[in-house]
Amino acid sequence: MSRLYVPVAVAVVLIVSLTVWESVYSDRFTGTSINPAEFQKRFDALPSEVGSWVGANNAVTEETLNTAGAVSHVSRTYTNKETGEKVDVWLVVGHARDISRHTPDICYPSQGFAMDGTQLKQTVTPDGSTENASFHTARFKKEAALGAGGSHVRVFWAWNPHTDDEKQWVAPDSSRLAFGNNRALYKLYFTSGMKEREESVTDNTAYKFAKMMLPVVNKTLFAEGGATPFDAPPADAANPTDAAPAEAAPATPAPAETAPAAAAAPAA
Repeated sequence: MSRLYVPVAVAVVLIVSLTVWESVYSDRFTGTSINPAEFQKRFDALPSEVGSWVGANNAVTEETLNTAGAVSHVSRTYTNKETGEKVDVWLVVGHARDISRHTPDICYPSQGFAMDGTQLKQTVTPDGSTENASFHTARFKKEAALGAGGSHVRVFWAWNPHTDDEKQWVAPDSSRLAFGNNRALYKLYFTSGMKEREESVTDNTAYKFAKMMLPVVNKTLFAEGGATPFDAPPADAANPTDAAPAEAAPATPAPAETAPAAAAAPAA
């Protein structure tokens, strides 16, 4: 009779072991170590005017922030005063168990967008730097407009764990595995309209804006103690308009933690 209990005992030990490992790995029983006031102070310091670009904050609901797991956030649409081009910025920080989820490929469909094409990885080298950042990027289109000549948007997204081992913006294949139980994981989106469906990734306004804006973001968030991955360029140098056409695509429909929208604030 005792033999019957052996498999059961083994199964119980295995289940308990896996549960303990997963809880430690995901910090399930531990709250975030982030001080919301301290982090929001840094987020609020992100310049709303950089070169020819002027940003306007977008309202974000508590439901959206809770779904996103965002302890602090910036949702802002930057408009180029010279060209009229627009780029939506969505920047959040929180526990990796929340921040590593809700990527555009998962969340945009719930906002009425469909991915149009293949998700890619794109290297972004900030202006004035030799350090590379890596972003996921994909093209999206309103489902109602699929096949009907509707406008497209391109989204770039990446994370920054800001640990001793990794201080860059990165785009791992599995963000959940890559960031484990990081309690202060940053996530950043750049989103803009596309001038045409076949527009190349590097011709997109959000790509050019990211090259200019990344040093500014890093200096604002990580500059204390020289921890920033890149050095921010002078304000008068932060202007990618040379390469940007005068006729700009409209601002993206901001994400809902993912879907770009005129309101520009993601929903989770």
